[in-house]
Amino acid sequence: MRARLTRFQWIVGGTLLAGLPVLAFGSGAVRLLLLGLLCALSGLCVGLGVSFPQWQMFGRSLCRAGTNRKVVALTFDDGPDPTNAPALLALLAERGVRAAFFCTGERVLQHPDLARRIVAEGHRVENHSFQHSYRTNLFSVGRLRDDVARAQDAVRRHTGQAPRFFRPPMCLTNPRVFRVAGELGLKVVGYAARGLDRRSDPAGRIVARIMRRVRPGAIILLHDGGVPRDRLLAVVTMLFDKLQADGYQCLRLDELIGDEDKR
Repeated sequence: MRARLTRFQWIVGGTLLAGLPVLAFGSGAVRLLLLGLLCALSGLCVGLGVSFPQWQMFGRSLCRAGTNRKVVALTFDDGPDPTNAPALLALLAERGVRAAFFCTGERVLQHPDLARRIVAEGHRVENHSFQHSYRTNLFSVGRLRDDVARAQDAVRRHTGQAPRFFRPPMCLTNPRVFRVAGELGLKVVGYAARGLDRRSDPAGRIVARIMRRVRPGAIILLHDGGVPRDRLLAVVTMLFDKLQADGYQCLRLDELIGDEDKR
């Protein structure tokens, strides 16, 4: 089965093809202007594709399951956080919801008991890189592979559960992300709705931001690490109430993807 070209490959190929007649028939300043505009437009598209996984620029990012059922998946990044996670786990248990926690390998090593508790209570611990470096998107293939593999090993050793999904730091993607994820047997996960809860917005505004993007099959991104605990609990409580009022059910991420696969 032949591999399908990614949107990135189509853009690069289209830019080269569009540039050929400019080179052949253009002249002087006009040629430079047209080539500059062509490169700028292509660069803008690729840059947006790096930042927004929904664009599916370099490969398939799981942002939403293909289902018509009113089901969504909750995911929490940057943990496990010893300040926030215990209270969050208690709230999830109270509501009967199972979630996916995208944890860094470094934090799993620092808080192995908490990572084990997350799994023991029916949630998933997934791969969010080892150190969550803000330079991750600039890593070479080798360095990225080492980083993701270290996180994979940390989660597997301390929870007994191998991650199935990888969410790159800040959800930034490039061709190397998909290459490494594929080599390690991981699916890349983005989001359909996110709260931008790292900002100092009130809980109501964060929930409203999420609900505007909620559709059947949506993957929702929040953080359990690096956010105020009281606001996190307020956001999740309010979000549950809104989802329930709109007839939505929360599935665990792997269950949501499985729901898609059954179609």
